[in-house]
Amino acid sequence: MVPAPEGTFLGRVHSGALQLPGTIHQYCLARGWTLMRVLVLDDHRLELRPVLPDEDLDGDDGDVSSLCGDGKLWIPKTARNLVHLAEQSVMVRVEGDCVRIYTRRIFETLGFRP
Repeated sequence: MVPAPEGTFLGRVHSGALQLPGTIHQYCLARGWTLMRVLVLDDHRLELRPVLPDEDLDGDDGDVSSLCGDGKLWIPKTARNLVHLAEQSVMVRVEGDCVRIYTRRIFETLGFRP
């Protein structure tokens, strides 16, 4: 198994798509995480859960998005609106068996500036 990258990385949202940082993109590819369920955790966090081969895609848990070869992942408009995700930098982390996205408000809370 490929070890998860440690730390927090900057990603960029542009035209509704998140550009995953290279390290996290490579990790997702190595794990076979090319189809992701986009879940809104609260008003400043998203979670990307990999859809496993035997999983039902018709579940009620979030929208499903495909990871492009260049590391871009489309974030559905409803999710973007709920977390006020616009053209901005975000923090991206691998946490357990998912990828978490933290918006700019978390940057300010933690004292970081993108």
